[in-house]
Amino acid sequence: MAGSSRVVEGVKRGIRLRCPQCGQGHLFESFLKVRAQCEVCGEDNSVFPADDAPPYLTLLLVGHLVFPFVFWAEKVWAPALWLQFAIWLPLILVITVGSLPFMKGAVIGIAWANGVTRSSARQ
Repeated sequence: MAGSSRVVEGVKRGIRLRCPQCGQGHLFESFLKVRAQCEVCGEDNSVFPADDAPPYLTLLLVGHLVFPFVFWAEKVWAPALWLQFAIWLPLILVITVGSLPFMKGAVIGIAWANGVTRSSARQ
């Protein structure tokens, strides 16, 4: 059970966009660029891989949150196609871009909790 609590801790810290080691320092130096070293504890956060998982998980989450409403609106109101595009595309774009850093933080937190680093992934 100690391993699963570490994963939960890493995910919570990652979702808060904080260093997975100390939970205090900032995880990113810009929108999606991981800070090489935590300004509080000095942890090298750039070693934790978060390549393709965050975009995939973000789209999976957004799809499951938004598309039931898309289908519901189509069934109830049957709006014109141009109106659906005008509403749903910007909404999906904003939710996807807005949630991507949090998902990347969570993936980095999971990698930290399990000891997965770029060097261990290549071996």
